[in-house]
Amino acid sequence: MSFVESEVKGYLLVVHPSSLLSALAGLFETSWRAALPMHLNDRVPCGLQPVHRRILELLSTGVTDDTIAELLGISRRTLSRHVEALNARAGSVTRFQMALYAARNGWI
Repeated sequence: MSFVESEVKGYLLVVHPSSLLSALAGLFETSWRAALPMHLNDRVPCGLQPVHRRILELLSTGVTDDTIAELLGISRRTLSRHVEALNARAGSVTRFQMALYAARNGWI
C-alpha cells in the first residue's frame, strides 16, 4: 500500500499529490509559522563562547539536557558546568532568569 505516489524520471523523483502528502505539507507549514529563529540577530555577543551560544539556542528549543549534551558531543556533567557558567555570567539563579537576561542582552 503506497501513501505517496512517486516515480523516477531520469535523475528526478516526481511526487504526485496525495492526502498524506497534503497532510504532511500542512503540518510543516503550521510548524514553520510557529517556529522561532535560532539566531534572533546577526550580532555575536562580545565574549560569549560559541558553545555557550549554542547551548542557549538549544535550551530555547525546549530539548532536554541529555539531548543537548548528545548533540554537542559532551557529557551531561560538562553541560551542567557550562550552564552554571552562563548563570554566573548572567547573575541568575534559574534558567528562566538566565533566558530573560540572554534575550535582553543580545545573547540569543
